[in-house]
Amino acid sequence: MEVLDREQVQFELQEGPFEVGMVFTEEQGYDYDATAGAIYDAVIASVSPEVPYETVKVEYNTDLTGLTHISYRPLNEKDATGLVGFRDGTWEIRISCGDTVEYRGNSVTMDVTVLDNRIVSSVAVRDGASFTYHMDPAVMEQAIFAQAIDWENSELPARETLDLTGFEILYKAQIDVLDSRFDAGKLSGLLDKIPGLEGIGGSVEEIAGSLNDSTKRWMPVEGGEYLGIPYAPMGAGQHQIQIVYKGNADYRPSQAAEGTVTVNKANVKVSVHSDNIYADQTLPEGFITTDPADQFDFYTIYTGATSNVNLGLYLDLPDKFDNNRFIRILDPVVEKITGRSFSRMMQDGITVGELRKLFDSTELLELLDKIGVDTGAFGQILKVVNAMPSVLDGTRIGFGAPNRAGLYSVTVITDNKNYNTGVGVGALLVRMRSTGVKLNWNEDLGSKISAADARNFDFGVTLSCNGDVTVSQDNVHYLYSGFTSKWKVYSSTTTPPTEPGRYVMTVVTLGGNYQALPVTRSFQITK
Repeated sequence: MEVLDREQVQFELQEGPFEVGMVFTEEQGYDYDATAGAIYDAVIASVSPEVPYETVKVEYNTDLTGLTHISYRPLNEKDATGLVGFRDGTWEIRISCGDTVEYRGNSVTMDVTVLDNRIVSSVAVRDGASFTYHMDPAVMEQAIFAQAIDWENSELPARETLDLTGFEILYKAQIDVLDSRFDAGKLSGLLDKIPGLEGIGGSVEEIAGSLNDSTKRWMPVEGGEYLGIPYAPMGAGQHQIQIVYKGNADYRPSQAAEGTVTVNKANVKVSVHSDNIYADQTLPEGFITTDPADQFDFYTIYTGATSNVNLGLYLDLPDKFDNNRFIRILDPVVEKITGRSFSRMMQDGITVGELRKLFDSTELLELLDKIGVDTGAFGQILKVVNAMPSVLDGTRIGFGAPNRAGLYSVTVITDNKNYNTGVGVGALLVRMRSTGVKLNWNEDLGSKISAADARNFDFGVTLSCNGDVTVSQDNVHYLYSGFTSKWKVYSSTTTPPTEPGRYVMTVVTLGGNYQALPVTRSFQITK
């Protein structure tokens, strides 16, 4: 019996050379399936026997060296970098179909030149473009789209047909050493491999002191991360930008166009909502508000008179002054200026005179500006401090919010490099507690006590608030008055009597944070 083999598929080619236009989607990308179909139609004259197109593979040789022919891949396949390598150019194409029960498969190869027949696009960047900072990166990108593109000198589709989604916008971002993601220790072996960071060193202080144009990198407007290094979002100032048109079905993607833009600082309105609190309470939420409600650091200066009729000066610093990374950068510079590190100042306190000197230092302001701290805030603080008479230069300033009862004027100064420095004023009444506050005798004296017992007796009083006896006793004051048995007048605010006589003891609270009703007792000291 004779066994007949299946018929083998035969591809008959058109007459070459073969040129095919790349097909594009309206979504500004390559349409690989449609391009494969266009190649098939341009190359194949006929197929015998007829096979459905859906069973045919159109692949290209990814080996650009020409040494091997075993690396055929579909047109839309991504390489190890996640990108598709097929684009306009000349490629070795393989068209094939596999075996079926009806026929044996076959393949043919040929060179095909794929052309991008779209219009060549270009973007021109307008010199001197400027706009105001906005906390939303999308608004900033829209401003660049509207202000920075020179539409008359660009080769692009009609402006009214375009929006921001058709462009990629990058800017030269600086390393953000204050970002919580920044870890200099983990980067010690990596820094030398990054262009611009060679030889800087692995510490936060060294990197912060070495930031310059060479350490910048192209990043989206919202900032980003590269090899574990965070880069700051675009803020106020002059920046290099890069704009690329992504292309569409009619226009090719453009080359990157570079230029500069100026981002002007925005204004901020600061409101201090005057309030009153007890000395052991924290400031209420919403005591300070801003419009817009962006992220601001606040320098708050409290000046006023305490309940003891003493001058009260307090400087409440932003949270970043508790940040070890920030303090490590700040310490050596402050020590060079004042002879003490900032850490030491926070522990020992600082005088008005030292504060004047510190905030008037050009070296300090230059460092702060380099790491993205709004130095305009320090200028405003200096104005407030300089308004104080020089006689106060030796007065010590407390850090934090007032912890002593009194009436204070409040000056709040905003810190955000993207905004003009905002200033708000208000008042804060720190009240003394009186409810639940009592003066309690340490020992019961009765009406009489001998002179011998009086010398060892505890005449003291303990101030308490709702039973808490750990509150400060500094504002408890004593007055002992009376006559000795020899009719000699006795009066003291410190020492209880021990000689025979008749006496009255009065204890009051003056100033301080707790106000209790006075307590009084009369007694006789006998022989």
